[in-house]
Amino acid sequence: MEKKILELLIGLDSEVKGLKSEIGGIKSEIGGIKSETGGIKSEIGSIKSEISGIKSEICSLKSEMVGMKSKMDERFNSVDERFDAVDAKLDGMGNQFELTNESRINEVDFLDNKVNRLEKEIFIMKSKSNS
Repeated sequence: MEKKILELLIGLDSEVKGLKSEIGGIKSEIGGIKSETGGIKSEIGSIKSEISGIKSEICSLKSEMVGMKSKMDERFNSVDERFDAVDAKLDGMGNQFELTNESRINEVDFLDNKVNRLEKEIFIMKSKSNS
């Protein structure tokens, strides 16, 4: 019976040693996972800092775009004002040509009437002088 107890104790001892070695392996695996988790954590931190840098660059680009948009709007407004001034001058020139043309027509009619009257008077005078 002592021999059986001794054999049981030896078997129990060997099983405990096996469990101990398995626990040691699990501990080392947990240590590896812990170190991997630390590495992932540091990578996530670096990604986070990169994203915040990108975010600040995007914000600066956005503010530059707003500035450029306002500058372009100012330039387009000044160009629009120039075109409006040119259009007004062209309209004025067109009206001036129309008025000039109208006054020429009136002057030609006036001169034509005057010449016709003079011709009539000359004809009448010639007729009187011939008779």
